[in-house]
Amino acid sequence: MEKIIKISKLDGAKRQLETAIRLYFSNGDPVSTHTLTCAAYNVIRDINKARKGQPMLVKDQLKEKIKPEYRKYWSMKINESETFFKHAENDPDSVHDFNPSQTDLLILDACTQYYKLTGEDPPLFKLLRVWYLMNNQKLFNLSEDVKKMLEDCHKQAIDLGRERFFTLVLPQMMKINI
Repeated sequence: MEKIIKISKLDGAKRQLETAIRLYFSNGDPVSTHTLTCAAYNVIRDINKARKGQPMLVKDQLKEKIKPEYRKYWSMKINESETFFKHAENDPDSVHDFNPSQTDLLILDACTQYYKLTGEDPPLFKLLRVWYLMNNQKLFNLSEDVKKMLEDCHKQAIDLGRERFFTLVLPQMMKINI
């Protein structure tokens, strides 16, 4: 018989995110990556609300930017894949068009909020953040130095691919504080 593991909600969310990140970088199953990400995201979001933290980006702040009459639609669309992968009581024979890229912002937001709640920034979270910034730098207000560094890294990372990037860069993330 296995030993019982005593685990907090935040530790459970961290473990789910770390597993999701490993799947993401190993080109693992995108449905499993998304489902783990959403499970962790929702735990972190609930704890954040209970602690009266600032609203999270994807499911809170962006929703506030939506016109009131479309907020229910926004929530349905942002949760559509998560709901589809978890439930079948109302639509057991349905098929869903899933865009795996929707996981990217959710996982980044969850990792960011985890850090805000705990002050802990695990190496896998740092690695994901660097990867996201490199591949989406046009979205952010960055200094010219950071843009140049990210552009140079991005060119090399694209040549490496996601899996090789993970293998080479993760050990470095364990040594630095970014």
